[in-house]
Amino acid sequence: MTLPFSSNELQLNIKSDLVLRVGKICLAAGTGSYRIKQSMRHVAHMLGVENQAHITLTEINSTCRCETQFKTEVTNIQGIGINTNNIQLLERLLIEVQARYQDMSESELICYLDQSLAIIETQPALYGLCESALFAAIACSSFTFLLGGGLIEMLGVLIASAFGQALRQTLLYKHLNQFVVTMLAAAMASSLYFLIIGVSCLILKVNIQHTAGYIASMLFLIPGFPLITGVLDLAKLDFSSGIQRVTYAVIIIFCATFAAWVVAAGIHVAPEAMLTPNLYPVWTAFFRLIASFFGVLGFALLFNSPIKTALTTAFIGMYANTLRLELIDFANIPIQAAALIAAFIVGISAFYFSHYIKCPRIALSVPAVCIMVPGIYMFRAMYFVQQNDMVNAINWGTQALLIVFALPLGLVLARVCTDKEWAFNLLPADERR
Repeated sequence: MTLPFSSNELQLNIKSDLVLRVGKICLAAGTGSYRIKQSMRHVAHMLGVENQAHITLTEINSTCRCETQFKTEVTNIQGIGINTNNIQLLERLLIEVQARYQDMSESELICYLDQSLAIIETQPALYGLCESALFAAIACSSFTFLLGGGLIEMLGVLIASAFGQALRQTLLYKHLNQFVVTMLAAAMASSLYFLIIGVSCLILKVNIQHTAGYIASMLFLIPGFPLITGVLDLAKLDFSSGIQRVTYAVIIIFCATFAAWVVAAGIHVAPEAMLTPNLYPVWTAFFRLIASFFGVLGFALLFNSPIKTALTTAFIGMYANTLRLELIDFANIPIQAAALIAAFIVGISAFYFSHYIKCPRIALSVPAVCIMVPGIYMFRAMYFVQQNDMVNAINWGTQALLIVFALPLGLVLARVCTDKEWAFNLLPADERR
């Protein structure tokens, strides 16, 4: 009886499967395509094969080659999510294997990789439904203060965003269409916020202008991670992945704003400015530090970051985002320039802190920058598009677009200053001869 594959072909099949599994873990965790390709190449190099991969938003086309033999495989993921814990676990695994693979036989290396990847693939989420809702509430409530809201807006957003995230998480677990889930969560959060403020106006006689904070109740829906990683992919000339990620983010924003517009139009509410608390500059800066810390912490935990990583990210975002806001207020620096400076500081800080806590830079930098994504500008732009007010739509949309490109540009500049693969058009280290 003859085997359908020779021993060499069978070994190539096994190695190709391992390389593809690494890529699929990265893709499902939401990391950028440049990191996915880098991780796949590192594993392929250790296994003695060459790898070329084409990455999109949901698919990987991978070819592994060993001498004259090659194998091409395609895989895809069903849902789009973010899991910085898996990114971190995979990074640690690759560093560990890189340090000792030369002392292992080929069969030992394959067996070890197979078992380690299986553990990561079956890793449960670090936090449950209630915790996820709490993290979204903390992030959005902190974001509300940074946008100029006061205590009443913060309390309304705290409750509304918690219920919105709980609904979103529940429906995603049931594998409902992601765009439908976004619309339902946005409608839930904005409706609940209007209800809370409406009751407060009747009972506590608060100012009706507090309803302007309803946009902040939906900021947990802003796809900051795919938006930032998409532009980073574009910076690496990976247009197929970058364009798809940015397009996905725009569709999510449109779905959220459309649902919120329907709710707001039903009760005749427009996205006006919030009633900003009148505080001394010193107190404003102090509360901005606190709000930035908890805002970034909430987003980092929402992305399934371990506690230590989330706290480090929050510390970085705390001083970077506060500096951004202070530069805008007191140095009259344009919003886009302040965003670029803050993102550059985040990128440099992530480079140094990543060595101390042994985690990839993307797990520190992107969540810290997400709080700077101009979600309220995007919501207003989409709102005015739906109102057929093109002048205001173009105004808000242009400002949002410039900030969105300034943030990844700051991270790219930080990468260029600290990483040769970003500074120069070099082949990956394992492909150089």
